[in-house]
Amino acid sequence: MSEELTKKAIIEALIFSARSGIEPSRIASITGMKLNQVMLLLEELEREYGGHEHGVMIKSVNGKLRFYTKASIQSFVSQISVRPLVSITDTQMESLAIVAVKGPLTRNDVELIRGRSSQGQLLELSKMGLISKRKSKLPGRPYLYKVTSRFYELFQVDDLKEIVNGLAFSKEEDDLETSRDNLSDNEHVKEKVDSSDSGRESESERPDRDLP
Repeated sequence: MSEELTKKAIIEALIFSARSGIEPSRIASITGMKLNQVMLLLEELEREYGGHEHGVMIKSVNGKLRFYTKASIQSFVSQISVRPLVSITDTQMESLAIVAVKGPLTRNDVELIRGRSSQGQLLELSKMGLISKRKSKLPGRPYLYKVTSRFYELFQVDDLKEIVNGLAFSKEEDDLETSRDNLSDNEHVKEKVDSSDSGRESESERPDRDLP
């Protein structure tokens, strides 16, 4: 086995073994390889697993690499999966998209953008583990909402531009975004994150733990 094949095998094993995913920089640190070398080998692995002969693929979600079952064979895998898929209503999806693109933001901010009450939607999204909340230092100390790692895993979104391109925000919403940018997350927010997203995994293309 050549040196390059050995390095590629090590990277493959690291991705498979990392239950919560692994960053390319972490792979470089573990293997002692340069990051650009890791990225080149990752491209080769992604091409190899992208072929029809494989039922899983390597994908980067929220900056972390993991093995995922391909959507084309998910119907077979779902027959042995005991994890239910999350069912989301249109109004919940609307609220979720706003939090993903504009967050962290308050419930009042979400309702300003939607033009209607969003308390029920945010509550259900929190129960699903798709958003988390934390106390702010704004007047009245309202909660600030943001999406969780489970959101990225479930929807396979690695870049929020994918959501932005599908939404049309009004001038009022752009003004709101500007005002949110003036709020430093580190200086004005006190962490109080829900633990509902910890230890959960993607379902639509769920991580595969039992590769042949």
